[in-house]
Amino acid sequence: MQEIIILYNPYYNNKVIEEHVDVLRKSNYGKVGFGKIKSKIRDQEHANTADLLKIFESVKSENPLQLFLTDFSNAYVCYIEKIVESLDGIEYPSYYDNYEVEYWFVINDIREIARNNFTYIRDRFLANFTTPHYGNHTYALYGNRYVYPLIVEQKKRIDYFVEYSQGKRHYNTLFKSAQNITTASNLINYVFGEENFYLFHPDTIESLLQAEVEYENNKENLTYDFSSIVVNYGKVFELESHAFLSELFTLLIDKNNALKSITYQAQNKTLTLADYHRDFPSVGTNKFLLSQNQIFDAYTTYFNDRKKYALLLNFLKFEFKESISIIQTIRNSASHRGSTDKFECQKVRDVLLGIGQSSTLNTMLSCKKLLHTQKS
Repeated sequence: MQEIIILYNPYYNNKVIEEHVDVLRKSNYGKVGFGKIKSKIRDQEHANTADLLKIFESVKSENPLQLFLTDFSNAYVCYIEKIVESLDGIEYPSYYDNYEVEYWFVINDIREIARNNFTYIRDRFLANFTTPHYGNHTYALYGNRYVYPLIVEQKKRIDYFVEYSQGKRHYNTLFKSAQNITTASNLINYVFGEENFYLFHPDTIESLLQAEVEYENNKENLTYDFSSIVVNYGKVFELESHAFLSELFTLLIDKNNALKSITYQAQNKTLTLADYHRDFPSVGTNKFLLSQNQIFDAYTTYFNDRKKYALLLNFLKFEFKESISIIQTIRNSASHRGSTDKFECQKVRDVLLGIGQSSTLNTMLSCKKLLHTQKS
């Protein structure tokens, strides 16, 4: 998926994103036009017009574009399936009528990356981009000569709309309630810390916040069905387990190419370990793979410095498998039986967040950092 950044200017409208989301929610087409307004003061041609036009022409439903919008305090990402010079029946915020629009990005979905967090946007969000037409250097907030729209590439690849084809849309939950913001703050301050929290995939953060808000709102109701909360906690665990093991298996295969031929079953297909990063197996499959002698021998041999890698080895041998067993049993029951009590939900929550024990998610992130030191 190709990627572009545009700076949106509150000068034109101080509720730019809100108005686009409002139109999108009311639209009969499920789309809204975002216009690139022609600047009255810019007298220079875009240095990379030809490359931009190639990208614009290539964007379609089979080849969408991620459009990042920021004013440096806030950041959003849009799913774009078409870029046109004029809109044909697609609605747009009325303030555009006062300006000359060069072209329109047709937005199908939009999600929030950060709100009112300049430090995060400067140090993490923008630092994840390189600029192919400016020496392929990391995005520089200060002293740059960028002309927008700016073609960028992500260092750490994030597909913000991985479930788009399954019908998931994010715009309906945009501009989260005060409770969501408070919940995120509590998780950062008391569980994960800011550095770890923003290492999670955006889908992990979204599912975790949904689970925590619903849990807090219903934890005193012993008759409440906690199944949907457990399913969201389970999704968090699945997403982060897959990201962690993708890195582990890639590293081990680089050291021992024979591991590529290890097979496993997923979605009624026979796959090999080389497919793992493209596939999304169940947590039960993860437990099966970690129990394979070849994989066990590979990671215990490679990480043979037990003092340096004690955390990682203990996690892979014991804690991770135990967490899978607890979460898999309760999540499967929640998905199929359709009724989960508070105490079962708490078992999953305790494992993930570390209530009265170590946090599996925190340990997993620490182990992931150890893997990064091996790749660098």
